[in-house]
Amino acid sequence: MKIGSSILAARRLVLLSAVAAVGLASAACSDDNNDNTGPTVPRMYNQVQRLGNPLVSEVLLSKRSHPTHGSIGPDQDASLVAPEVVDFLTTVAGRDPAYIQAIAPALIPDVLIVDTSKDPSSSAVGWLTWLPQLGGGYGGRKLEDDVTDLALTAVFGSALGDAAHATPGLTTDNVAFDSPGVTATFPYLAVPN
Repeated sequence: MKIGSSILAARRLVLLSAVAAVGLASAACSDDNNDNTGPTVPRMYNQVQRLGNPLVSEVLLSKRSHPTHGSIGPDQDASLVAPEVVDFLTTVAGRDPAYIQAIAPALIPDVLIVDTSKDPSSSAVGWLTWLPQLGGGYGGRKLEDDVTDLALTAVFGSALGDAAHATPGLTTDNVAFDSPGVTATFPYLAVPN
């Protein structure tokens, strides 16, 4: 009799375990999508760096300003970044106020601009091409664009006029585009070299 009651107890335990497992599985597979509240604990993120236009942080701002520039958004550039950029353009680059006024929209706020209302196949694509002075193109950049030389030309060259105050010797880093090729399929660049 003892063996029979042990078997019966074991069967009950297996049955209860199976019922519990089915109950848990069906609760986990609920199709009730009314609870889309997301995580209950707010998450905080720290922005570490931000680079939009080439060389804004790396050339136009002093090293001590990098943490500030990297931790703010473009909406704060006019008040926190622009004074130092204007100072660099005036004192180091020797640009006159009219040139600084012309180049300012390309540097502040520090963002890349792409005019998606234009047909990219018919508009000029390139870092500063969205500026009216440079043809009012599409903006953005091509993979093979030498953004360092383009930025140096904008700061020290005569891309936007003012050839009298240009410093042509500072318009290139003398590093050529050295990718073995740009392809028509993703990832578009050849393997790193």
